[in-house]
Amino acid sequence: MKPSTAGLLLAMLPVRNEARRYLEPVLNRLAKHVDGIVILDDASTDETPDICRSNPRVIEYRRLPEPLFKTDEAELRRILWDMTVRHNPAWICALDADEVFESGIGAELPRLTGQDRYDLIYFPVYHFWGSLSYYRVDGLWDPVLMKTPCLCRYRKNNNYHWPDRKLHCGRFPLECYRSPGLVSKIRLLHLGYVNQAERQAKLQRYLALDPEGKYCPITHYRSIMAVPQLKPWTGERMTEFS
Repeated sequence: MKPSTAGLLLAMLPVRNEARRYLEPVLNRLAKHVDGIVILDDASTDETPDICRSNPRVIEYRRLPEPLFKTDEAELRRILWDMTVRHNPAWICALDADEVFESGIGAELPRLTGQDRYDLIYFPVYHFWGSLSYYRVDGLWDPVLMKTPCLCRYRKNNNYHWPDRKLHCGRFPLECYRSPGLVSKIRLLHLGYVNQAERQAKLQRYLALDPEGKYCPITHYRSIMAVPQLKPWTGERMTEFS
């Protein structure tokens, strides 16, 4: 169920080589809850473009000729933001291609987008680990501590700016984080750490891009490959992502 009284709700996603991961079910689930999806493709070399173009809720798709994310994440997200706001949304939902909300988001969205007190909505993040049956709870992986802003009210007359950060720049411009925020009870499910090979690749990429821990503590990077503390997932079954 999409919100019907709060204006246009658009989702924006950066993608790269997602065809053999979770992109298709992510788009299918997201399409049930938003009015349109805007996608910026970071020079994919697989079938990602076909999957994006085939989803009827995708209203704009653009593929960069050369990868940008690894050298300047803020610039990539700025381009995606500019693509999205050209459609004059009332609200913007920012997700990655390995993230989904639990199904309760459908009933919650009208309340979140219909209120006028909060402009930024945070969601507790559940990082699935090794399988879709367990999520991680130690350190900064604990969903009690880890809350991510994924829903932002767009104010057309505001001037928006992005931080000068090549990595971990946030999903929205700086001005969005100065707005009053609300933490939703709906859980954001992150699937990007399920596969061990992908975990190892993430660690290597982060250490290569941020060897001094300028954007994130080195200890947190290295914890990606540490022995995790896990809890069983008792929420909805996610068979479409298996």
